[in-house]
Amino acid sequence: MAVTRHLAFAVLALFALRVSAGNVQPTLVVAPGLEAEADYWIGDVERPAVVVLHGFLQTRHFPVVRRIAESFAAEGYSVLLPSLTLGINRRRDSFACEALHTHSMEQDVAELRAWITWLTERSGKRPVVVALSAGGIQIGALLASTSPPEIQRAILIGLSYFGEEQGPAGADRLRARALSDLSIAPEAMRRYALSHCDRYVTSPESLLSYLRWDKARLGAALAGSPVPVTVIYGGRDPHTDRQWMDALSTQGVGLRSVAAAEHFCDLTNEEGLVEQVRDVIRGDEHG
Repeated sequence: MAVTRHLAFAVLALFALRVSAGNVQPTLVVAPGLEAEADYWIGDVERPAVVVLHGFLQTRHFPVVRRIAESFAAEGYSVLLPSLTLGINRRRDSFACEALHTHSMEQDVAELRAWITWLTERSGKRPVVVALSAGGIQIGALLASTSPPEIQRAILIGLSYFGEEQGPAGADRLRARALSDLSIAPEAMRRYALSHCDRYVTSPESLLSYLRWDKARLGAALAGSPVPVTVIYGGRDPHTDRQWMDALSTQGVGLRSVAAAEHFCDLTNEEGLVEQVRDVIRGDEHG
């Protein structure tokens, strides 16, 4: 099966493409013929290292994650801002919902693990991982894996879970249909829905790899995290599941709110967001 085959991801090579505006653009070969790209700013040795991860189908060029990365790089942090390939060699553009999606949650997590390992080896430090929206689900999956990489903490911005947009009944119908399709043709490309995409073309096997990360599973992963987890949400975000946030808080997950913000889709409240992320990281720095 496709997902199983790609679980054998191996880091085959690494090199910097070029230097630009104070940062370098390394690439990571994550599978034969498949290279992932990133931006990397080398910071002061006494500052923490930071990985910043984009949201669902986005890239490192998404304005919110780029502003976070550039803000901390300007303050002397070593910052890595990768783009997950989603199965596309050197992917630089956001992936359309209507495209053919051959990627899986397992592949995404394998790439994320490889980048964290890369930064750890170069900085000599356990990095802080900052993720936007559905990127936080991938962090949760990584933390719940059998041997998670050593990180200092996770900061999850505008956290969601797969199936949230479809609602409980809609997500259940999607799972049931995908399971039925899986028994017939596990790698056949079919039209489903996922996250904000009403038309999402993928295989049932790949779809299920994401749908497994629903509210219950992600909540359990964050509650059982081996490192501190903080969730930052918009105080005016209509998509925030406040009951779920409260439940996470009772299980040891830190909560912070940017009062005037919605879902962090643009730079409207970027100063308040960067300030909240900075406060969490500096709290660790000063013990």
